[in-house]
Amino acid sequence: MTNTEQNLWLILAQAISGQETSLADFDDDKILEQANLHGIPQLLNSQVQAGTLSGVGDGLIEQLKSESFRSAAFDMTMNAATCKTLDLLAEREIPALLLKGTPVAHLYYPATYLRTRCDTDIYIREHDLEKAIAVLSGDDYHISKSENREISSKQFVAAMPSAQNSYIHFDVHWKLSNRVMFQHTLPFDECLETSQPVPSLGPNAMALSKTDLLIHACIHRIAHGRNTQRNRLIWLYDIHLVFEAMDELEKSDFLAAARQKEVATLCADALEVCHATLGTAVPDGYIKEMKEGSEKEPSAKLIGSSKLRWAWEDMQSLGSLSEKIAFARELLFDR
Repeated sequence: MTNTEQNLWLILAQAISGQETSLADFDDDKILEQANLHGIPQLLNSQVQAGTLSGVGDGLIEQLKSESFRSAAFDMTMNAATCKTLDLLAEREIPALLLKGTPVAHLYYPATYLRTRCDTDIYIREHDLEKAIAVLSGDDYHISKSENREISSKQFVAAMPSAQNSYIHFDVHWKLSNRVMFQHTLPFDECLETSQPVPSLGPNAMALSKTDLLIHACIHRIAHGRNTQRNRLIWLYDIHLVFEAMDELEKSDFLAAARQKEVATLCADALEVCHATLGTAVPDGYIKEMKEGSEKEPSAKLIGSSKLRWAWEDMQSLGSLSEKIAFARELLFDR
């Protein structure tokens, strides 16, 4: 980031967390560009309407309002499609869990449209993969990315036909992450056992537990794009909301789980950034305790690492030479 972008990033972080602030020192076009990049136009609009964010030009206010209306309309369509998709899987006895933004939006945001989403992420057992593909393709979903990139990608896309020749997209994961190091961090059956309902998406909507959602959010923050988007504000805000929704016992359980899963350094780093920028209420000594002894975790060395280092560590995490060769070939040639 340039100094201007860094300063704007900090002001935007303060704004979405409800701190009184002003954007008067920044160009409206730059504000909108960064708001879209960080997935927060709707959150900014809500703070303008609440009166905590000032210094925003009339033109930008109208653009933020327009984006919020668009997001609200899309949110309704996506929610209906998600209910249908989960019902289809349940009818065929395929357990499924919601990941990432959708369950966080429904369980922790004051309104679901405030959480920018372009798709919905669903987690299934690996042995249900072919069955899920058959179920969804049999209901006219367009299936893609289900056969290639078998080492470097553990998900397929199911696009549900919608109005006006558009599609609602679902990323269906049979591993937690495409990063090899994290594929077994939260096994499906373990997550299913502790899962929580998402009532607003119907009787078949289940999500990771609060602790598992937060661990996954901290992993995804640095795993997506191999550390190139670790300070994307919508992802930090997710972490902020879920952590602040925890009671003291849940925070204790989260700390213990992060250490047990060997991702404590990643989680501590996320909470440090959230505390410094969003004002996340982290108990005194909590981050220090989380970090103690965690510097030797395999994932700890990836904080701040380049994409090349990430790819190298992914390849080193694979078992056989044939898998390593296939992984390298996919990254180099199957784009």
